Amino acid sequence: MAFAPPRLGPGAIYLRSLDGLFRSHADLIKVAEIEPQSLWTKGTAPGALPRGIPEELRQLQALPQDILMHGVGCPIGGTICDQVRHVPYFRAWSEALNAPWTSEHLSIFHLHGRSGEEPCGFLMPPLQTDAGARLAVRNITRRAAVLGKPFAFETGVNYFAPRPCEMPDGEFFRTIAEAADCGILLDLTNLWANHKNGRADIHDVLACLPLERVWEVHLAGLEFAHGTWLDAHSNSVDDELVAIASDVVANLPNLGAIIFEIAPDRVDRFGERNWLTEMEKVQRLWDTSRGAIGCEAKKKEARLWTFDGPATPSPEDWERTLAERLLQSPANAESPELRDPDKRSFSLYRELIASFRRGAVAELMGNTTRLLLIAMGEMALRRLMDRYVSACSPEVFPTDEALSFRRFLAQKAIPIPALEDLSKFEATLVAAAADGGSVQVELSSDIDAVLGEVTMGRLPGPATVRPGTVLEIAVDPVPVVRMIQ
Repeated sequence: MAFAPPRLGPGAIYLRSLDGLFRSHADLIKVAEIEPQSLWTKGTAPGALPRGIPEELRQLQALPQDILMHGVGCPIGGTICDQVRHVPYFRAWSEALNAPWTSEHLSIFHLHGRSGEEPCGFLMPPLQTDAGARLAVRNITRRAAVLGKPFAFETGVNYFAPRPCEMPDGEFFRTIAEAADCGILLDLTNLWANHKNGRADIHDVLACLPLERVWEVHLAGLEFAHGTWLDAHSNSVDDELVAIASDVVANLPNLGAIIFEIAPDRVDRFGERNWLTEMEKVQRLWDTSRGAIGCEAKKKEARLWTFDGPATPSPEDWERTLAERLLQSPANAESPELRDPDKRSFSLYRELIASFRRGAVAELMGNTTRLLLIAMGEMALRRLMDRYVSACSPEVFPTDEALSFRRFLAQKAIPIPALEDLSKFEATLVAAAADGGSVQVELSSDIDAVLGEVTMGRLPGPATVRPGTVLEIAVDPVPVVRMIQ
């Protein structure tokens, strides 16, 4: 491994809502890790690719922190692994922001569904077999070549129970890192979730890893829901995990950064003061890592993992199983019966996917969702959302999810006053923001009056009807609505 990462320091995932804290606390926050897909928008035209705003890129270049780039849209664990359409633009941003290395998830996101390649709605774990490791190595080698920068993969969370045919987690990560000659983004929170859920002891996993290949550490808070500890990036880092992290980082000779993660939808509830407190924790952890400068990693004797059982499922077999359980794909007659733990895990993953999709709709079409709640009640709205999730495939971008929900509502023709106009209006706002232009829309309601009634928790009445209303809508960056007639 020729690459020696620079020692950048403590940092955090960059969020627009925290931009001011990054700029005003440069003495505490040394690294801003950019997840570009979370900042880019995607147009509504078929085949449109996500793109960032040049002005925002210039603003990121002016940050006082060193920059790292972490992908969240093109994982490297599956048979569908784009290296052509999306990755060159990622490279352009990486070069513009002078990131010394890049990283991505060791996961699966796209599957072969009814209509071709489809996103499954959640980062799914690969099957940890020899074939799965070889596939990841091949994908990493190609990704690093396309990006033109050193590459690290993230150690993932896995809500499935281990299978007899799989390598232990640590062996799987080590096999890939050494064969691909790449770095490791050690997400200790993912390993902690696996530990607390009974999948793999975190100390056993760490004992297997080639510590000299760990360039970066991630930390976040867990959440207990659906009977499982979830990597929700929801709150502060567990004290017990902080203690483990302190021991770990002291033995990482090539550690370049420690990054704290908080989910965008949890920032307001978590609060700026708590966020800064977590950054102080990360700073203290970083200080413990300084004794590792110049030390040599402990060498471990390589162990050859073997499986003597029946034929091992291939990556393609595993992805067919994922498609059958997560997409509206026909069942494969040759698929083996699922174990009871797998049934429970798939149930959890389906609920997590549905939760993300409901959240995207509620965030981008909030008034439409509120009107549905007023008219239908909570249980009926939940059943409607369940029908939507079952009938329509997941989308990669929240904007596409919102527009998909609008089409679903239009097909249902639900008899709720002003629902058609309100959903059309909010979908037009989303489309205008995604396309970066102005859009005209004809409505049969006084949209201001409708929004006023919904805000007050009331159904729109006859007084809100105004046939033939034409609005011109643009978003740059805030919505501008002009009545044409």
